[in-house]
Amino acid sequence: MLLKYKYKLKPHKSQTAIIANWLELARRQYNYRLAESLNWFEATRTLLNACPLNVSVVPVDRIYENIPEFRTQTRDGRKKGSNGNPITKKGDKHPNIINGYVLWETVQLADLAQTKKLFPYGQVYTFPGIARCCPACTNYYG
Repeated sequence: MLLKYKYKLKPHKSQTAIIANWLELARRQYNYRLAESLNWFEATRTLLNACPLNVSVVPVDRIYENIPEFRTQTRDGRKKGSNGNPITKKGDKHPNIINGYVLWETVQLADLAQTKKLFPYGQVYTFPGIARCCPACTNYYG
């Protein structure tokens, strides 16, 4: 009796093209979100010895108006424009074919990689059972 099964993915040429396109779109989305977060961080940071902690060089309203909005998205993870339509880049030929969950995971990983240095080597572990045990866990699990 076999206790383990080993599956190998053997896609056809058309499936290979679709998978390659999905990976390319996920890579673009990840890099775009990561660059957006890094640009915001660079624009709003000041040197630690430049000013006291109770005084801000930049008004607080200006800091919070440019924060990347990760919550204003469509169901498949793309950001919405001012008219409510999803924002896509000019080079994307088929922006709607990527699986919504895969794109959502890509956006979450970009956010996690930038803001929370919790797990080394890109490993992400989710424990839904302990997500609401304390306020500190709520910050990490949504």
